[in-house]
Amino acid sequence: MPFPKKPHLRPRRFRSDRRRRYLTFSAQAWLKLQFLCHAGPTEIGGFGFASRDDPLVIEDFLLVHQTCTPVTASFDDESVADLYEDMADAGVPASRFARVWLHTHPGSSVEPSPTDEATFSRVFGVCDWSVMAILGRTGRMSARMQFTTGPGASMALPTRVDWSDWPSVADGLAAQAGAWRDEYAAKVRLPRVCETLFRTTNLDRPWPDSLDFLPPGDWHAFE
Repeated sequence: MPFPKKPHLRPRRFRSDRRRRYLTFSAQAWLKLQFLCHAGPTEIGGFGFASRDDPLVIEDFLLVHQTCTPVTASFDDESVADLYEDMADAGVPASRFARVWLHTHPGSSVEPSPTDEATFSRVFGVCDWSVMAILGRTGRMSARMQFTTGPGASMALPTRVDWSDWPSVADGLAAQAGAWRDEYAAKVRLPRVCETLFRTTNLDRPWPDSLDFLPPGDWHAFE
């Protein structure tokens, strides 16, 4: 008597119970960071201001006073202290504004430099968790999250932009661009050699005359 055929069994697929995490930017935060990335020939840096509901959703980019070169962005200690004081007065915890370090590279590379790695370890190594994200001039971004509690760990984060608030941002974009330009002029200092480069390369007016561009979709991921 022949044995009954066994039903065909498909290989079982195991799925992680954890949802994939992204570093997500609001349209306003992303456009401001892009604008400042192209506003001069140097790096610029600051902090991501996170949502109350999710520390990895960035609602704004906070620029502080700094001295910048093509390979460094040195924050003014007093300006950082003022930021902490202002946020404390407003009742905003440090986890919303001092855990995500954002900075730009004036070229296409988004890989952390040895200086970036040393700064991330020295300045943010005392935090239980923190993120370093780097934006390049091609629109690519890298991001890494580190944990210092327990044995410690780190993980790469994909990044994306939530364009759902684009209609409301677009209405006042020209005025916001003017404010970003003024903020850059007030807070970003360039050594004289960089100022010379800035002008001899015809970059003395880095911001565009028009803002005739559209977002690349409802969700645009930079993997």
